[in-house]
Amino acid sequence: MPIHNLGYREWEGERESGSSRWAVISGIGIRRAWQSQWLRRIAFVVWAPPLVYGIFIFLFEQFLKPNSGMDARGFLPALAFVLPRELGPQIQALMLSLPNLTPEQMLSEVRPLFWKSVMLQLQRSQSIALVMVVGLCAPSLISHDVRSRAFLLYFSRPLTRAQYILGKFGTVAFFLMITCTLPQLILYLFAVLLSPDISVLAYTWDIPLRVLLASATMIIPTSLLALMFSSLTTESRFATFGWFFIWIFGLAAFTMMVNMNGDASETVLRLSFLFLLFNDLSAAILGLTSMTGQLQTQFVFVIALSAICATIIFRKVSAPLRA
Repeated sequence: MPIHNLGYREWEGERESGSSRWAVISGIGIRRAWQSQWLRRIAFVVWAPPLVYGIFIFLFEQFLKPNSGMDARGFLPALAFVLPRELGPQIQALMLSLPNLTPEQMLSEVRPLFWKSVMLQLQRSQSIALVMVVGLCAPSLISHDVRSRAFLLYFSRPLTRAQYILGKFGTVAFFLMITCTLPQLILYLFAVLLSPDISVLAYTWDIPLRVLLASATMIIPTSLLALMFSSLTTESRFATFGWFFIWIFGLAAFTMMVNMNGDASETVLRLSFLFLLFNDLSAAILGLTSMTGQLQTQFVFVIALSAICATIIFRKVSAPLRA
């Protein structure tokens, strides 16, 4: 092209909405984080537990078949170890009523309880993966931008601070969804396919909705917490240390208090250990525990934690622009 033909020309490519700018930031963050071999290994390993729990649901459904020749009343106690210990009172009451339950009651009461319990146990087994995944992908998301002054490049475009934060949040949330949420939904799909008939949907249709809500209750605060640590420093190793420290400190406080008092039901104790906090909230959302004052306090704590982390992130992202 002759040099005299150079100049401003109309864009001939496809135009996208300005509201999707955050998705570009998320996509870049996802591709960069996926380069980590450890992150890829963890993402593949977390798919093993759903296969194991799928076998339990398959066996349970075989015992529920009307002409299977097997008695589900004798099978449920054999798999009681799959059910969370917090369901002790419910399980005891259910065991006492098993001899009097009709086949229809077995489907409407026992099946949903068993499926939800398996979902909760699967989420517990994914908690370690959650901590590792966030620790690998989140600490560098904002800290590197602060250190390299990438803000000058980001905000030279028509990009708002909210879109920038949402893009970073989307990176962390994506990996949490594929390691925590998606395995549970796939497990539910397998359970439906392995059931004797499609009528199982009439008794378990709400489980995917509960899984999504429980996952959101866990993903939103943990992602914001990790991004807050990343925004507080220019060195990603400090953010990584802060992220793992808060989990290890909670475990140490929980272990010490239980050894001293022998009681793990204290509200403050369960708030200090994030694993217990999200486990209690997930159990409540799945309908495995009743709403109590303690659970209401935990919900308020999670909302407050998310709001505080979001406020700090917004202020830290705004600081270089004010300078």
